[in-house]
Amino acid sequence: MKKTIKVLLILTVLLATMFAITGCGKKDNKNEEANKNEIVGVWKSPLGDYTYHFNEDGTGFYDVSGIKMDFTYKTSSNRLSITYNGNTTPFETDFNINGDTLNVKDSYGNDTLYKKQ
Repeated sequence: MKKTIKVLLILTVLLATMFAITGCGKKDNKNEEANKNEIVGVWKSPLGDYTYHFNEDGTGFYDVSGIKMDFTYKTSSNRLSITYNGNTTPFETDFNINGDTLNVKDSYGNDTLYKKQ
């Protein structure tokens, strides 16, 4: 009887472990894709001639009064990573989209708002 209980206990632990491992399967990228799709478009600052252009393919450019800086970007949750052409270190910041407003933290941690065009 003790041997049967031991075997059942071992099987139960093995099954629980198996379910725990399979439950940690492939990462769901739906949230990342939603964020990336949500940021796609043209975003202009109401405070000046500053405009972000985010393309679907992860590229874009930042336009400051007609001076364009090309970049590649990635989003993950509410984190934005932009690598400007010629740079090896990305600029990483938090971002939030609420309706037609993009809120990006600048390099000093200040909120910078952009309106979708």
